[in-house]
Amino acid sequence: MEYIVGIDLCRDFTQLCIFNNETNTVDSVALSSDRQSTKVKTAISYSASKKDFMVYSPLHDGKLDITVIPNLYDLAMSGEHITIDGEDYSSARILARFFRRIIACINRECEPKDIRGITVTVKELDLGLKSNLEEALVYYGILAERIKICDHIESFMYYVVMQNKDIWINDVGLMCFDEEGFKAYVLHFGRKQQPMSIVAETSDFSDSVKYSMLKEEDDIRIKYAFESVCGILLHKQNISAVYATGDGFDGTWADETLKRISTGRRIFKGQNLYVKAAACVAHLTFDGGSENYLIIGEDDLKSSIALRAVSGKTQKELAFGNVGQKYYEAGGSCELILDNTNEIDFMIHNALKKDSFCAIMTLDALPTRRNKTNRVSVNVRFPSRDCAVVTVKDVGFGAIRKTDYRIWEQVINL
Repeated sequence: MEYIVGIDLCRDFTQLCIFNNETNTVDSVALSSDRQSTKVKTAISYSASKKDFMVYSPLHDGKLDITVIPNLYDLAMSGEHITIDGEDYSSARILARFFRRIIACINRECEPKDIRGITVTVKELDLGLKSNLEEALVYYGILAERIKICDHIESFMYYVVMQNKDIWINDVGLMCFDEEGFKAYVLHFGRKQQPMSIVAETSDFSDSVKYSMLKEEDDIRIKYAFESVCGILLHKQNISAVYATGDGFDGTWADETLKRISTGRRIFKGQNLYVKAAACVAHLTFDGGSENYLIIGEDDLKSSIALRAVSGKTQKELAFGNVGQKYYEAGGSCELILDNTNEIDFMIHNALKKDSFCAIMTLDALPTRRNKTNRVSVNVRFPSRDCAVVTVKDVGFGAIRKTDYRIWEQVINL
């Protein structure tokens, strides 16, 4: 039997689900020894007497012959080596054993060859963490082409489109509340585009709704702060569903407010959202269907930007940033010869809109010449996903025209 697996790897705990193709549902997998809990601490234990690793249990704490490695998430972040029982282990070797042990909870006879596809989702993803997790899964024995690593928001976006369409007939909201803060997201859908674009807009309300408020005996303050956030999030927004997740919502303090905002929209609250989302990502990626969606996460460009110029007799566009590209990976430089103009044209295309528009940058004080002797350098950088900064420098034209060292800069909102 082959499995489609989703894993939510958090700093404190890990969860695992499998996608059931027969019922088109996501099934949780019990990870505890008593088969009662679907959560396990993101840790692994090593028994010196058995010379083997085990799924962590609180019973292992304090045992003389058992070494508990409790910080697997941080180990995945750093990629460091550790020494256990006199032997050096890379982070990939340790994480591979962790993955082996929790995947065995699906079926003790499950082998890497039985995994048709696996997605691991984490709260925030960087290239180092992605590389370390991929290395660990490959070390375990899963083929690289059967692995996908993504962050929570990307997995949530795939999860939403796997639900009934009445849930995402309009925009969809997500509220995440834990010790690291309170963030809210709104998903917008470019339904007229092919593939359909899904754009996540982020708002950070950590200064308004604080985790420390949960420790106060009187919950009136946090209720008031939460109601204010809901008002801001939903103001003039056509949102058909709202999801609330994170251990900050574990109590009942938010239920009253969530119930009040449920008029005309669906409300969901739970702590297994991301692991289910990971299984949905794995299904769409490895069973087919992900190509129908263009996922644009909170660090991805929601608009493309290209410089429009003529090469020979052909008009061309030189791209500096593409829709879906990480804003910090976008940008670039080029040199341009201007002929009878002091303007540079940039074409902007938004993922949610069908039409493009042109942003014109005028180089004031640059003489307009017909003899193609105005040469400039163009640099485009992205300080955020919402804007591009264009810097143009006059570089002269050799001995024909010396540079006057003028510099122009313009911000283009995307």
